[in-house]
Amino acid sequence: MKYSLLATDLDGTLLNDQKEIDVETIEAIHEYRRRGGKVVICSGRSPLSTKWIAHTVGLKGEPIIAYNGAIMLNENGAVQEQAVFQHEPLLHFWELCEAEGIYAHFYEGDTLLVPMVTKWNENWIENNIPPLEKTGGSLTDCEYFRKNCKVMVIDHFYQYMKEKQPKITKIAVFDDGDRLADFSKRIVEQVEDMEISSSFNFLNLEISPSGVTKASALLKLTEQQGIPITQTAAIGDNYNDALMLSMAGLGIAMGNAPEKVKLVADQVTGNNNQAGVAEAIHRYLLD
Repeated sequence: MKYSLLATDLDGTLLNDQKEIDVETIEAIHEYRRRGGKVVICSGRSPLSTKWIAHTVGLKGEPIIAYNGAIMLNENGAVQEQAVFQHEPLLHFWELCEAEGIYAHFYEGDTLLVPMVTKWNENWIENNIPPLEKTGGSLTDCEYFRKNCKVMVIDHFYQYMKEKQPKITKIAVFDDGDRLADFSKRIVEQVEDMEISSSFNFLNLEISPSGVTKASALLKLTEQQGIPITQTAAIGDNYNDALMLSMAGLGIAMGNAPEKVKLVADQVTGNNNQAGVAEAIHRYLLD
């Protein structure tokens, strides 16, 4: 087998627009695994969200990369490694958000810390743990995973961050306008130790601790697994996947990926509503 490990993104890749996974894709994943391949979820989603999706698809015994590489789960689903933001940069970042009138929320494990209830967080638990009914998700299991997620609304956010010093592994930034591309530049200029990417073409920003990316986490995981990076494949659809696609032995962009992401990939498959992951597995990995 030329590529013995496949790292796959979730939103816009494995998940279709209805947040379900096509039966063709699940069958292709299991066929690849039956032939000896490993399938590793590599997502910006939370640990519980990635574990829920892995559980539903049947990826038992596979490691997981969550929060764009900030958290790595071992084959048993336990946290193996975790990267957190330094305290001072977090405070500087929040000051910048306040000055610019930009909304951000913060992830501490499977808890979402928010300064107020907004459209960007009010359904977070349901979005974080989607039902996956058509995929085969169990309602009982779904409720179990949802009960272990939490949203904390914090009135005096700066004071809380300063005093409690929570262990933040990811930040998400949202805005109704078109300010996020410029805001990302100001973060780079004014705040240290932050890795900035976008998973929705600057409709949001995803921020990780410095040096933390899907690519860096995948490289670390393959070293732990004893798999040369040249023997890995990666598939994704957006800017936070680009470095991973360019680094893997075979980088596959989804058909719904932006052109800039397609340009760094080795191959382009169908879109996420056409079982593009299944197409890629059959075309490039089952040899």
